[in-house]
Amino acid sequence: MKCPKVFVESSLLIFCSALHAEESWSLNLHTFSHHFSERAHGQKWNETNPGLGLRRDFGSDFSIQAGFYKNSLSKWSTYAIAEYSPLSVGSFDAGLFAGIRTNYQNPVEFAGGALIRWRVTEHIEITGRLSPKTCSYCSGFVSAELGWKF
Repeated sequence: MKCPKVFVESSLLIFCSALHAEESWSLNLHTFSHHFSERAHGQKWNETNPGLGLRRDFGSDFSIQAGFYKNSLSKWSTYAIAEYSPLSVGSFDAGLFAGIRTNYQNPVEFAGGALIRWRVTEHIEITGRLSPKTCSYCSGFVSAELGWKF
């Protein structure tokens, strides 16, 4: 799998930024997705999407995340996204995410949509993502991640 320059730069931004006590990190396990439309030519979407991501929180409503996962075309993809979640009610946060993903029909494509995050405990979180259809061969989908904040 080739690693595009923009992914390397995004990863360096995450890993080389200065550490501060109020900022936290999370390790995220990518799990599954569900697509809203059929795939072309009678093929099925891969809806089992194992992978790992590393998220860096900058305060209570902004974070960046990068990682890899087995995508809906059954190929390994890398991604880098920014998240903005200004809505917070109890242990739930909601907002938007946008960034890039690799290894679909184009080498690099847009990734984005809405997110909701449930802080189950101080260290465990579940994130749901809703992404609209963003290209001619794509489908809108929902996906889930399990995170451990350290």
